[in-house]
Formats: sequence, structure tokens, C-alpha cells
Amino acid sequence: MTDAETKKALETEESRQVLPLIVEIIPGHAAEGLIDIYEPGSYEGRTLRKLCERTLSKEKWSIEEQLIIEDITRQLEGGKLLCGGHEIEGPALEYAVTEQTEAGEKYLYVPIRAIKPQEGGIWQ
Repeated sequence: MTDAETKKALETEESRQVLPLIVEIIPGHAAEGLIDIYEPGSYEGRTLRKLCERTLSKEKWSIEEQLIIEDITRQLEGGKLLCGGHEIEGPALEYAVTEQTEAGEKYLYVPIRAIKPQEGGIWQ
């Protein structure tokens, strides 16, 4: 096996481990977004879009988080949810990357941008 094949095999093995999924929905070009944590098993078989809808429909958020949700909602009026430059359609695990806390605990992370097309400009 080459180094690339070994690395890919290790990444595949990690993704099969039971890890929590952290979904962060970031409005526009903001630095921070709304973070939701899904326990292992609670996200399996669900599309990333469904998880985002579930996150945005929750009602118990802090005032700061409610402001982020309002900004995300504004972005989604005519906008899209993007991950890696593509619209989110497939299973959540397709978009997740394995990361690790300072304490060494692994988790899956998916950053999603709520992007509204810029206004103005000329259509060609």
C-alpha cells in the first residue's frame, strides 16, 4: 500500500467509528456560526440538509444564537446551504471530516455556509 492508500484506509476506518457529529451553520461570510452536536447514531441515514433543517427548527437557543439563526434565515431567502462549494444533498458523513480536541477526543465536523447571492451586477 502507498502512503496515500494507507491514509485513506485510516480515514475510512475513523469514519466508521462511532463519533459525535458537530454541524456548524455559518451565515454569509461570518467567522462564527450556529453549532449543533449530534450524538453517535442520531445522524446515521440522514441527509445533511435534514440535519440542518432540524437544527434551525429547534427553539431553545441563547439570545446570541437566535441572532445567528436570524442571519442564517436572511441568507437563505434566495440563498443556499453550501459545504465545500457544493449544495448539500447527500448523507452527512459524505461531508464530515475527522477532527480532534486538545484532549485527544475525536469527532466529526461539518462546516456549512448559508450563502445568499450578491445583489447587483449584470447578467450576461
